[in-house]
Amino acid sequence: MNLFDRQQPRERPERPERSGRPRRRSHVVLVALPLLAALAGLPASAPTSALGRLPSCDLGDVYTVPRGYDEWSITLVDRLLRVGKDYVPPDLVHVSEAGLPGGGHIRAVAVDDTKAMARAARAAGAPIGVWSAYRSYAQQQQIFTGYARQNGFDSAITYSQRPGHSEHQLGLGVDFMSAGGGDPLQGDWATTAAGAWMRDNSWTFGWVNSYPRGKDGARWNDRTCLRYEPWHYRYLGREVARKVHRSGLTIREYLWRNHTQLDSRGRPLSTSTPRPSARPSGDPPTTASPSQSSTPAPTTVSSTRPAAISPLAPPGSSQSPVLDSRIVVGGLLAFLAVLTVGLVARRRRHRQAGELPRMQGGPADPADR
Repeated sequence: MNLFDRQQPRERPERPERSGRPRRRSHVVLVALPLLAALAGLPASAPTSALGRLPSCDLGDVYTVPRGYDEWSITLVDRLLRVGKDYVPPDLVHVSEAGLPGGGHIRAVAVDDTKAMARAARAAGAPIGVWSAYRSYAQQQQIFTGYARQNGFDSAITYSQRPGHSEHQLGLGVDFMSAGGGDPLQGDWATTAAGAWMRDNSWTFGWVNSYPRGKDGARWNDRTCLRYEPWHYRYLGREVARKVHRSGLTIREYLWRNHTQLDSRGRPLSTSTPRPSARPSGDPPTTASPSQSSTPAPTTVSSTRPAAISPLAPPGSSQSPVLDSRIVVGGLLAFLAVLTVGLVARRRRHRQAGELPRMQGGPADPADR
């Protein structure tokens, strides 16, 4: 054989057609991956940050996410979502620092805007004051239990939140009143000068009414799951308050659709927890309003009923949290991916192992039979 002959590419012997069995097997696995993802309800893209669909007014005890102290503007509490007993904002200050008469405490993050709002209300001839501000978990439990004892649980839950579910515990919910005026809970406070001014202007200072009237002016609102409270406002900060106002949604609707990180079964998409800095020692002193001071002390009445949605254990509790379906499905997908790679590698090994015998006229690979 001359040099020219040695440079010519060798002809490879014709190989018998393979049965295609390993190919079909790997194809089946590859097809199964997206099918399993679809059956598990996983979106094609990254999960959204909120459920989007407003839940019913059934009671529940799901720990809200997010609920970090620096996530105050987007933390939602309602009949379903809650914070824990130990949720105490680290920056509580007396309402007098915000230029408001009355008793109680609010978070320092709200002071500047609240001071500006109080000044504007006075200038408009509609001065405002504070009827009730921050309440600890224990204080809310006492108030709610008193209402339940006096009027029955089914009635109390229509106008008072259970402990852990109140915006007052966030240090951002305030029951306002007319400065020097009487009880705002009597009559429709929105018809007073201070109440009307707050209804029309508070959002420009970061405050939004949490419990407006329902459909056709009804006192019950199925979007907030509470009765109409023209005196109760929540501080969101100017940016979020402006978005809520322009959306035409209630606070509950807006935060649920845009920020609350729960899946379609009411389970957290993440494990956000409050990040405390230096906390006040114990609960801050409060000035009880007339309605609070007359609230009966709790006796044997329970402040909660069995939740419509199974409670989730907060991080660090002794209860076993619900296993996130994403973890299970993710593990299955990883297993199938490894299996697919193994099948492809096995197929290559069979091809390589069967190539030499066929070139020498040996028996075909058993996998080809």
